[in-house]
This record gives sequence, structure tokens and C-alpha cells, in this order.
Amino acid sequence: MSVGRSVSRSPGTTLSRYVTHEIWRPVGFALIGLTLVILIQDLLGFSDLVINRGLGVGDVAGIAFAEAVPVAARMFPFALLVGTLVALGRLGADREILVLEASGISASRLMAPVARFSLAMTGLSLLLSLLAAPAADRDLDASLERISRQQPWANFRAGNVSEFGGWKLEAREVSARGDELRGVLLYMPDIAETIFARNGRVATAASGDVELTLEHGRLVPSPRDGARQMSFQTLRTELPASDAGVTRSAVERLAGLPLGALMARRDRFAQSPVQPVSRAAVELNRRLATPVATALFGLLAVPLFLARRNFSRSGGSVLGVLTTVCYFVLVQFGEGLVEAGVFSAMAGVWFPNFVVALGVGLLLWRVRREGAPGHAFDRPQLRERGFGILSRIFTSHAAGRPRRRALQRYVIGFYVELVAISFLVLLAAYLLIDIMERLDWFARHHATGLEVMRFYLARLPLLASRVVPMALLIGTALVVSLLAVEGELTGMRACGISAPRALLPVLLFTLLVAPAYFLLRDVVVPRTNALADELKQTEIKAEVYREISERRKSHVWRRSGGLVLEAARFDEESGQARDLTIYELGGDGLPVSRTDAWQARHVGRGVWRLRDPRRVEIDEQGVREVRPGLHTDLGDTLGVQVDSMHLSVAQLGREIGAVEADGYDATQLRVDYHVKLADALACVVMPASVLFFAMAGPPFPGPAQTLLVSGAIAVSYLLLTGVGASLGYGGRVSPAVGGWGPTLIFSALAAYLAFRLYNRRL
Repeated sequence: MSVGRSVSRSPGTTLSRYVTHEIWRPVGFALIGLTLVILIQDLLGFSDLVINRGLGVGDVAGIAFAEAVPVAARMFPFALLVGTLVALGRLGADREILVLEASGISASRLMAPVARFSLAMTGLSLLLSLLAAPAADRDLDASLERISRQQPWANFRAGNVSEFGGWKLEAREVSARGDELRGVLLYMPDIAETIFARNGRVATAASGDVELTLEHGRLVPSPRDGARQMSFQTLRTELPASDAGVTRSAVERLAGLPLGALMARRDRFAQSPVQPVSRAAVELNRRLATPVATALFGLLAVPLFLARRNFSRSGGSVLGVLTTVCYFVLVQFGEGLVEAGVFSAMAGVWFPNFVVALGVGLLLWRVRREGAPGHAFDRPQLRERGFGILSRIFTSHAAGRPRRRALQRYVIGFYVELVAISFLVLLAAYLLIDIMERLDWFARHHATGLEVMRFYLARLPLLASRVVPMALLIGTALVVSLLAVEGELTGMRACGISAPRALLPVLLFTLLVAPAYFLLRDVVVPRTNALADELKQTEIKAEVYREISERRKSHVWRRSGGLVLEAARFDEESGQARDLTIYELGGDGLPVSRTDAWQARHVGRGVWRLRDPRRVEIDEQGVREVRPGLHTDLGDTLGVQVDSMHLSVAQLGREIGAVEADGYDATQLRVDYHVKLADALACVVMPASVLFFAMAGPPFPGPAQTLLVSGAIAVSYLLLTGVGASLGYGGRVSPAVGGWGPTLIFSALAAYLAFRLYNRRL
């Protein structure tokens, strides 16, 4: 009779409120976490805009909020799924579902309160998707447009090319504010030539366009047009609107259109060979599909939870992230079918939701038919937290044969499990976010599945390097809090083993990981990044790359010692260049010669053989054409745009030497150099800080408090890294202080917490 009641009895309002209360907090944490993960790189860049680029804190905060609202709207369904699975996993792990079963309430009856909560979240998602997110996008566009007109230099960086229509601008040195330039190169599309200038200034003209003033400059036309050169003291020009500044593309601006305007844009769309897909229709369907996905993921949570044999918070988060990754694979597949013309915009956008709805139906049918078979609510679960390795090790060990350092093995094994789970979850999240940001780009270039897979295999080490310190931090917070919650730290203390002694292996493990992490960042990542860039240019963007090569030079300059090189194409792997121009610079940074060749081939030791070369030289007597040699020394390696993230420490040191040898300021590169050296210590100081905080017991802090502190430590460390680098870029502190400052601050924090722990033990 009691069994009959357990099948039919429904939870009351008190239990419904309790389940809702348990769900909303992890859902909120998941939403904030996913949003921060996507925006963290932008947040780091915002500190430089405030400190050095002259933007107000209010402006930057407004931009950050305007970016966060649309991201949160997109993350809403997945935060609901992950948060609900985490909450249900806690109820199962803490035997609360066992209590429900004993009270005559089937676990499947949790569907009702979860469904009601999901319905409320769907309404909120609908408001975000249809009203709040487009309004935030419009505000973001307005803010970026205002900044691009009032302070167009806000996005300038030394060694990076900024585009203004067909114009391209690069400076060897950029002031901290961004409006003073040295070693300027300006490509003018009207004459298809490059102007060199010692100095430059950027301002806003009365018309609102960017006004560029160049001083002490020189233009050397092609030798095939005769020996000529033009020098000037001052040249002032207005540049078109920036293509690569802080403004957004037309496709991105669609997200900010009101619903009525978006529907009108969709209705006006006409099929054409140039644009076979209505972007407005895709955006309109996305806005409607996201709230529906929220409802579907809410309905999916309970049957997906009941389909698992073991219950835990970490298992729920892993399952939620994996489901999210699968969903975005379906999104990419649908987008590809839309671009190929196989699906309409509506069918392609709604295809992932259709698959999820089918999965919900199948799982609900299974639960209704079979209940929740295979779950042992009343059996002890030795190792619900992780992969179950430790439980098998300890239970299978022969009785009466004590293991050496059994406690240390137990703690370090459990810690490695948690770190591995955290690493996989974070890596999957980063991979998901990266794929989501590049979906339109892959579709635009018609990338095949194999090309995307090869690209991400090369990009995976970079994504992995970003999550290692966070995985160590989260693993540290979890190992301490879970051992404390289950009374194991208290038991160790009763046996005369203090928490610091028991958890010492955790700190030793982070010390061992730090050198390996440094080698990953310094050796592996630069090489795989170069491979990913090569795949992007030669495979995914091959057609566009060939079109550029056929038309004209790309005019992205490369430096090699005192030379500046331009080419329609550089193939460093095969050692060939096409339509090559070589400028030799004097001590003032202006060209003293120009050599043009139709083709060039590397013959060894940095020497290139030129085909049909022409050369002009400039000296005190004027400009004259001379007979060039058929060989020229371009150096052992060809320099590219300085991207310190893609350089090893040794390469960055050589780049600093080259920049300073040319007479330019290398402060920004020196800051990046010290940041790279200090980066690996984040694997030690952040886990050490949360470890010393969490060991200050009994009573020990709970998991929620420990995870909250670890999240605050992670965000603070990242923001301090950005602030320290910005202060170093602006010359307000030395490069060493800017690079090492955050590490020293958190080392001091860890030392203080350790000292407090020591005094407490005394």
C-alpha cells in the first residue's frame, strides 16, 4: 500500500518551495560563471581603457554591462540545465531523495517543481531575449560609435595594424594614451603605396572623422615608375571610419534591432547569389528559439538526472556542460545547413531545439515506464565525488597490509580527481564559448568539419593553458570543503593529524604543476598557435587569401631587422614570396632604399633570390635607380606583428632587443615579458590562498563559502593582472612591478593566511 502511495503521491507546496530554493542559487552561479568566462578577456582589456586610454569608469562599466546582458541571455538555457543538475545532484548525494522515497514521494515527482521553476525562467529568458538584450546591444553600438569618434585611438596598439576603410595604419611605438605615434606606416589605397613617418598624432576632426597628422615623412613609389621620392614635414589627412577599431560589423548590429525593425528587415530580404541567407531571419528565429531552449533544458534536467546511477554536484556540472557542448555542435550543424541552402533560416535555427525536444520526450517516456531503475538511494556511495577510482583502490586493498603514506595517497588521489574534473569542465566550457564565437566565421568561409577539427586540435593547447590555474584553484576549494563536509578532516584531527599536515600534498602538487604549466605556455602554445594561424589562412580562408593575392598586396607589414617587407604572399614554409617589396630604413626610421621583385625564393641562411628586381636608393645627392643584386639577406627569420601571447619568453626577449636597437620604447613588451615569467606562479599562489583560508578550522567553511572565496580570488587575480599590466604600459610603475605585482600581492595574502593559521594552531 505504501508502494502505491509512493507512485501517486505528489510533493506539497512546502517541498516545491524547498526544491525551488535549492535550484535558483546554483542556476544563478552558473549564469554568472558562464557570462564571466565569456567576458573575462574583455574585462581585462577594460582596465587599460580606463587607466591609459582616457575613458571614464562609467563609460567602461556601461560597455561591460551592455556586453554582459546579451551574453547572459544566450547562456540562460545552459545555466538552468547546469544549475538544476547540480542542485538535484546535491539532493541525491545528501540522501534527501532517499528521504522523499521513504516518505512515499517518487523521485520522478520532482519534475513538477522543476517544471514550474523552468516556466518562470522561460518567461525571464523571453524578456531578456526579446527586449533587454536588443536594448543592451543598441546601447553598446551607441557607446562604441561615440568612443570611435571621440577617442579613435582607444584601440591602437604598438605593432598592430588598424584599418580605416581601405587605409591601414601601424606604429612601432604607441603612447600610453594611444594618440601619439612613432615609427608610423600608413597605406593609402588611392595611390596603393605606403608612407613612412617618424611621428604621428591622432585626433578627432570637426567632421567627426579621425584626423591623422604625420611629421617628417617620406614616400618612395615603385622603382618601375622611375626613381622618385616625396618628403614632407607635415601631412594632415582624415581617415574613413574604422573597420578594426571598437565598432561592430553590420551582422553584429542586427542583434540590436527592435523586433519590429528586424521583422521588416526580414520581409524586405530578397534572395541573391551574393547573400543567399537572410541574416535578419536567422537573428529573429534565434531570439525566439533561446527562450524555448530554456523551457526544454528545464524539462530535460530531471529525466537526465534520473538516468545517472550516482548523484553528485560535480557529476551534475559535467553532465550539464557536456549536454551544452552537444547542443552547440547541433547549432553549428544547423548553421552549416542554412549557409549551404539545405535548410531555411527557421529550420536551421530550430533544428537543435527539435533534437532536444525529442530527447526530452524519450527520457520522459523511459522514466514514466521504468521509473528510476539502477539507483541505490539506500546504499553508501564511497566515492560519489569523481570517477570512483579511490573507492576501488582502498576497498580492494588486502586487509592487514597497511600502505605506506596511505593518507597522502588518499588526499592527492582525491585532489587529482577533482582537478581533472574541473579541468575537463572548464576546458569544455572554453571550447564551447570559442566555437560559439566563431560559428558565423566558419559559416562565412564555408569551413568543412575536418577543417574545423584540425583548427581546434591546434588551438586546444591554448585553451587548455587558460584553464589550468582555475582547475587547480577549484580543485583545491573542493577537496578541502568536501573532506570537511563529510567529517574526514575532523576524523583526521581526532587521530592527531592536523589539516595542514593532511593537505600538504595539495600544495606540493601545485608546485610540481607550475614548471609544467610554464613549459606548456612557453614551448607548446606558441608553436600550436602558429599552426592554428597557418590552418586558418591556408585552409579555412584559402579562397579569400588567394583573391587578395591575385588583386594586390595585403599590406600587412613584416619587419626583419632594419627592413620592412610587403608581399602579396609570404610562404615561409616553402620559402617563397610573391610581389615582394623591401624597404631599407635609415636611423631616423625613414626608407633609404626600395627594392621590388615579382618573386623571391629562400636559398638558405636568410638569403633570398630575387626575380626581376628593381631598386632605388636615397642619399644626400637625391634619389636614383641602381642595379640591384639578384640576392638579398632578409635575416634568418621574418618578423611579424608583435603578439606577445604567441611568443615564448626567449622570443619576446629578442623582440625587445630588436625594438630597442631601432631606438624605440619597448616598455609594453617588457611588461608582457614579466607577465609571462610570473604567469606560472598563479598555479601556486591562488590555490595556496584558498587552501590556507579553508583549513582555518574547525569549524571549517562550507563548500558554498569556499567556492565563493575561490571565485573572488580568481576574478581578483585576473583583474589585478590586467590593472598591473595597464599601469606598466602607461609607465606609472616599472615593467617588473606591473608584471609581478599581482603575484606578489597574492603571495603576501597566502603568507598572511598561513601565518594566521599557524597562530590559531598555537
